[in-house]
Amino acid sequence: MDFMIEHFGKSADYLYHAARGIDQRLVRSDRIRKSVGRERTFSEDLSTDTALSEALEDVIDSVWHRIENNSVTGRTVTLKVKYADFQQITRSKSCEQCLTNKRQFGAAARALLAQLLPVPLGVRLIGLTLSNLSPVESPHARNLINHRANSQRKFDF
Repeated sequence: MDFMIEHFGKSADYLYHAARGIDQRLVRSDRIRKSVGRERTFSEDLSTDTALSEALEDVIDSVWHRIENNSVTGRTVTLKVKYADFQQITRSKSCEQCLTNKRQFGAAARALLAQLLPVPLGVRLIGLTLSNLSPVESPHARNLINHRANSQRKFDF
């Protein structure tokens, strides 16, 4: 333990126990979600714009499904890309208003990917996250949902 204290200082005790799977902190299942996202790792590195765009569409669908299931909206979209050499980059865009539909979310994600194309190396992972969240129950989100419901009623027969 002296070695640990010498090299890691105050963190030594925590690291010693964490390395052995011992963690006495309470599990908080009711914490407030800060982001909703998904990553996809590919069995073969993707290097063409078309392949990357198709892969991004799958991730957009997956993340949007999670966003709807969590009843949230958000303002910041973050794209994570890990290249074949394991270099990782992130790019993000924050919007003035919450993104309330998949079309808006997808457009922001596509714009972030477009900044990176063409890629210098193959891509082994793409991740997308929506953060700066607001629950759908918030007054702003409720107004958006009511607006959507009203617009859809116009077309009901």
